[in-house]
Amino acid sequence: MVQGKDDTLRDYLTRFNKESLKIKDLEPSFALAALNSGLKDNFPFTLSLMKKPAQDMADLLKRAEKYVNADEAMEARKQKTSWTDQLVEKEEHLRSALGKNQKMKEKPELTKDDRRHKLTKRKESPKRGTPIPNSNNSPPPWRQVPGY
Repeated sequence: MVQGKDDTLRDYLTRFNKESLKIKDLEPSFALAALNSGLKDNFPFTLSLMKKPAQDMADLLKRAEKYVNADEAMEARKQKTSWTDQLVEKEEHLRSALGKNQKMKEKPELTKDDRRHKLTKRKESPKRGTPIPNSNNSPPPWRQVPGY
């Protein structure tokens, strides 16, 4: 029995376990060798077993569980936001930002006279309070106090 091209490690282990339960008095070392030889080539788990062979079936299954969990976590992460989805989202954001910037440029600029007119309107507004006298001849208030 071999791991299929599209089989995940979990799928292969489940299928292998079901088949191995059908065999009476299956020698654990034979089951270990069969499972090991059926794994995909150039698969991270297969490479791990080549570097450090499993001591027994329990060791192999314990190590396999870590790889299954890692594979499933990576798959969930890919489904959450893929790299291409992030690029598309970023491009849409940039386009909308450029559109807003373009609209700002389309607004007519105010001339100096227009701005002066707006400023004078503000000064005369009753909400602003008492205007400050614009006389350079009078001394500052702290100088007007005697003995200071």
